[in-house]
Amino acid sequence: MNNKQMTAPKLPSSHSILHGTATAPTLDSPLTASTYAPKGVQPKASSQSGVVLIISLIMLLLLTLIGTTGMQSTSLEEKMAGNIRDKNLAFQAAESALKAAESSLISPAVLPTFTDAGTGGFYKDTSTIPTDSAILTDSFWTTNPVARSSVSTLGNGITTPVYIIQQLPAACFGTCPPDPTTTPYKITVRATGGTTNAVVILQSIYSPS
Repeated sequence: MNNKQMTAPKLPSSHSILHGTATAPTLDSPLTASTYAPKGVQPKASSQSGVVLIISLIMLLLLTLIGTTGMQSTSLEEKMAGNIRDKNLAFQAAESALKAAESSLISPAVLPTFTDAGTGGFYKDTSTIPTDSAILTDSFWTTNPVARSSVSTLGNGITTPVYIIQQLPAACFGTCPPDPTTTPYKITVRATGGTTNAVVILQSIYSPS
């Protein structure tokens, strides 16, 4: 009896059953959208990246505006602080000069000669030069005689204050005697701070005892 070896008919492979030929992905090949995309269909482009870009640009613009505003505010605060400091320095200089001028009128100090022209910054009571409006102008202190304060410990780049003393008519305070002998003086001081833009003018009526 002849033994015939039976050979099973070859079935078509699973790859040949599908339309076309597809290559199964291996472990080494990257998984991409095109690997499993049906033939003739392209993956849709994502619009999220465009939205993120717009939001990022808006946030960057807002941060830039906030930073610019903060820098301007800081600069303004520094200027204000500098102006206040200059004003305080000018006031301190004027106050020191005013006290020094008052001390110069106390006996046994030798009183200066008061004239209508204001020689040396000392004006007689009949002088018409130092009016109330004139002493507030810069030109008065540069074109008329003035006295310079002896205060020399101001520092901070402060210019030596200047002043004038006006002799006022004899007067008395309270109950006046028949012949009043008290002579009052009007002292006006002009001082500047760390810059010439900060100006302080102080005035006092002083009567030596």
